[in-house]
Amino acid sequence: MRERTTQRTDSTHVLAAVRDLTRLELVTEAGRAVLEEVARTDSHLLTGLVDEEWGRRDGRPVRLGKNPARPKTRILAAGEDACRLLEHLHEHGPGYRPGPQAEALRQIMMQNYYRDAAGRLRWRTADDGGLPPSASAIVSPYDTTARYVRHGHIISWNGFAAHVTETCASDSVNVITDVATTSAATNDGQALPGIPHPPGTPRTAARRAPGRRRLHFAGPPGTSRSRTPGHCQRAAAGQSHPPAPQERRL
Repeated sequence: MRERTTQRTDSTHVLAAVRDLTRLELVTEAGRAVLEEVARTDSHLLTGLVDEEWGRRDGRPVRLGKNPARPKTRILAAGEDACRLLEHLHEHGPGYRPGPQAEALRQIMMQNYYRDAAGRLRWRTADDGGLPPSASAIVSPYDTTARYVRHGHIISWNGFAAHVTETCASDSVNVITDVATTSAATNDGQALPGIPHPPGTPRTAARRAPGRRRLHFAGPPGTSRSRTPGHCQRAAAGQSHPPAPQERRL
């Protein structure tokens, strides 16, 4: 690769190795994950807390679907169970150090519930309590770095974004020079400053050709699978196309 060549950066989506969950499924599954975690490390802390009814509700992976029966009742029950679990671990485990699942549940509860002036647990909505932006909203208790993002009305995913940089001189073969994995909510323009390039080398943000299929990578950050990107239309630097964060479904 010769000096002072031109290179461009384009992005594709990286799917997190997690199930797509509704917000209610997320809270319920996060509570179940904490029970599994504590049962493996400090099972004595669950004595007097987990009864037959709780075991029947949370004894298996949660699959409620988009339209569960009695959603308001389920939302309140899931929130109360999670609060009771976190409070119990705090009160009965002086030597207990919260694991990653317990910390994930705490953050998920803060993002999806709040307490009103009377101390009652309330479900957050865009108009009631507010929702966190997609750049910080947790979508899975098993990978708290994955994010939900949507591009237009067709493409949406939970995971990350891979920014692939390649040389694009008209008289030479294209060579991949860098592959960077970032949050899915990071647009092309935001990723450019962190991508290394030779001093004095001009660089452009590439816009994907209409109708070109995106590449798919499986797994969280660190997955070492990369493929040569398809040809892209060149655009002036700064003309990136940021994702449009959307409110996630219930």
